Order: sequence, then structure tokens, then C-alpha cells
Amino acid sequence: IPTERLEEIADIMVECRFGALFFGSGLTMTRGKNRNIDAVLSLVSDLNKLTKFIAIPMRGHFNVTGADMILTWQTGYPYAVDFSLGYPRYNPGETSAVDILLREESDAALVVASDPVASLPRKAAEHLAENPLIVVDPHMSATARVADVVLPATFVGIESGGTAYRMDHVPLPLKKIVKPPEGILSDEEILRIILSEVKRKKAEQMENP
Repeated sequence: IPTERLEEIADIMVECRFGALFFGSGLTMTRGKNRNIDAVLSLVSDLNKLTKFIAIPMRGHFNVTGADMILTWQTGYPYAVDFSLGYPRYNPGETSAVDILLREESDAALVVASDPVASLPRKAAEHLAENPLIVVDPHMSATARVADVVLPATFVGIESGGTAYRMDHVPLPLKKIVKPPEGILSDEEILRIILSEVKRKKAEQMENP
């Protein structure tokens, strides 16, 4: 890229009143990996000394921002949250799904409304499929096709209500439009039933150690 072109782009960014830099997951898949994101944030930080600029990551799946927002609200961390010690710990590079799968430390997985097999590195996806895999999803995704158990759920915003977050963190209420097929529950209802059963089994174990 000619130096003149880079200078032209820099001038445009400095002279704008409010700029936004959108970046996707591909930025972490080239040579610099996480350092590329660091470069993006450093650039935006420097630009904010001269004008107003923000960085917004592009999302590959529906309502990823919503998951980040709720995790941050409940734990203080947006992702890669580890609860194995009974409290939330945040250590990206160690406790993310990709890291745990690549180290083959997991022996089961529950996937809700996501398709990790379609987007994870091959070795991570292979380990995910090798162990017991439960999928809660209205779609027959790549992950659902290799799952041991598939629990079909309602389509949010069509067959059940809920909330989705835009990429700029604005919550959007979603309304139920039609009734779901008989016996099909929402993600929330399915997870509450699973949680109730887990609590019951733990109580039984406490009573009969």
C-alpha cells in the first residue's frame, strides 16, 4: 500500500467528528493474532486524543453481544469465565472454550443457540464432538448434527419473547408472534428444567453420600 494512501486514510480518521472501527474475527487469524486486536485498540486510543473514535467487534452469531453483556453484568467479565472453583475467574488464553478444547480438558459440553463446530478450529471442534455433546437449538446446525442429544427450542422473536442486544449494546425487546409446536420450549425453560434436575440430583447425593 503506498504511503500516500495510508496518510490519506489517517487524515480522514483524524478529521472526522465521530469515527467507528469495525473489526472481525479474521483479525485474530493472521500472523499477529491477539496483537492485532491490541494494535486496533491502541490506534483507537490514540485517535481519541484528537477526536471521538470507537472500536466495535463484528459478531458472527445472533446476540453474541447479549451473551457478553449478561456475563459482564453478572460476573464482571465478558467471556472465558471459569466457575470451576465456585466463583468467576477470567483468564483469556487459558479459560476460553477454544483453549480448553485444544488442551482436551473438557469431557462434556452443553451448547445453547450456537454453532461452534462451524467456527472453531478443527482440532477444537473434533474434541468437542468426541465427548458427550448436548445441543439446545431450533436449527439443525453443524453442531447439532454431531451432538449426542438435541433439544429443539423455540425461535426467539417468533415463537417466544426475549431480548437481543445490538452490536452497540442497545437492548431490543423481542415479542412472541405465533405459538410454538406442541412440546417445544424456549431456551430459558429448557435450561431451568435442566438446572432443577441438577439441583435435585445434588440434593440426593448429599442425602446419600
